[in-house]
Amino acid sequence: MKKSTKEGRLADDPNMQFKIKMIGFITECNFYIPNNGDDTGMTFRMAYYRAAKYSMNNKQFSTYVGSMLCSVVPAFRNFVETTLNAIGVKPRFVSLSSQAHENDIDISNAPQLEWPSILVMFGYCILLLFKLDFKETTSYDNYISNCIRGLQTKVRWNPGNKLDIPFDATKAKAVTTMLGSNDLCETVKKFLRSTSHHPDRQICDLCQYLSLILY
Repeated sequence: MKKSTKEGRLADDPNMQFKIKMIGFITECNFYIPNNGDDTGMTFRMAYYRAAKYSMNNKQFSTYVGSMLCSVVPAFRNFVETTLNAIGVKPRFVSLSSQAHENDIDISNAPQLEWPSILVMFGYCILLLFKLDFKETTSYDNYISNCIRGLQTKVRWNPGNKLDIPFDATKAKAVTTMLGSNDLCETVKKFLRSTSHHPDRQICDLCQYLSLILY
């Protein structure tokens, strides 16, 4: 079979040019990872920004969500990568911030998110991995709103901060369908069970809350 190559750029945002390469049935997508020794903030914030503002298809969107998950828990990376491979995605790992310039990434576009907000979004993405079967959009909205409030309480999120939850029911279903593999979900459950004595109290409380919802 003759391989075809397509490259696309976001014409409406010259500072955030994003390349997609099609190799047969494989889609190559940027997957953001932190530089060695860096914290998770920059990587998570950029993946969050891209997922919220510029994801062009479900594969690309799911890759950003996978990057957000792995920014907080690097141990998820092998399972996320395997899951993405299974749906025809080849992650193209980009270290931030060291490889931002050569990949035409303007890191100043990433929103400022403090640690509690990152944890709320991380917990939300974990929930999306598991089957959320809602017949009506309002059911999804009500469920997620309640979960978000619970997550915010557990991580002692400051109500004065701004936090957008940009994924609608359609995007949520895409994450469940594309990333919610049995292996990744089982790995996430093991992580949630193993954090009862985590040194970060916010992570400990977050995981306990997620465990109550998912088990």
